[in-house]
Amino acid sequence: MNALLGQSVPWAHRGHLTTCLWMVIALLQRGEVSLTLWLPYIPCRGVQAQSKQRRLSRWLHNSRLNVHRLYKSLIQAALADWQEEILYLSLDTSLFWDEYCLVRLAVVYRGRALPVVWRVLKHRSASIAFCQYWEMLYQAANRLPQGVKVVLLADRGFYSHRCDDRCHDPFGVALPNSAQAKYLDLAGWPWMVSI
Repeated sequence: MNALLGQSVPWAHRGHLTTCLWMVIALLQRGEVSLTLWLPYIPCRGVQAQSKQRRLSRWLHNSRLNVHRLYKSLIQAALADWQEEILYLSLDTSLFWDEYCLVRLAVVYRGRALPVVWRVLKHRSASIAFCQYWEMLYQAANRLPQGVKVVLLADRGFYSHRCDDRCHDPFGVALPNSAQAKYLDLAGWPWMVSI
């Protein structure tokens, strides 16, 4: 993991990488996200549990760390040896506190959703305009394995004629008359959108 995380991401300080690795190991050992429950798995010079927790909290709130850049190398490595013919990618939104909307593209595999890219928007509805998240499709295309047919699962709000008019240059969207399936030609990928 040290080689995987340390290779493609330039770390400002080696301690950042070490803390990240400790947190990943603690997460794997414990199986849940909780800083206080991770403390037994964190080797640290600090004797007090509170000093270990402060170290983890400082890492999580460090503005110099780019979570998306860190996660990109992890998800690419996880999907590098994809054996299936088809990769199912789910587009989902979740609303939190009636104020924030999480837009997530995730690989669906064995009943689980493994996030590929995500974005949090300050938005009071789970219905998001296509132009607000079409860049996520490009980001996902750069993270997914080559040569795999990608089926994008989305709800009926995915397609917008107005956004197609503005965004059709980088995006190829063709709608059949039935509107049951839409095909995206995204960076040379064979995408099929199932709505």
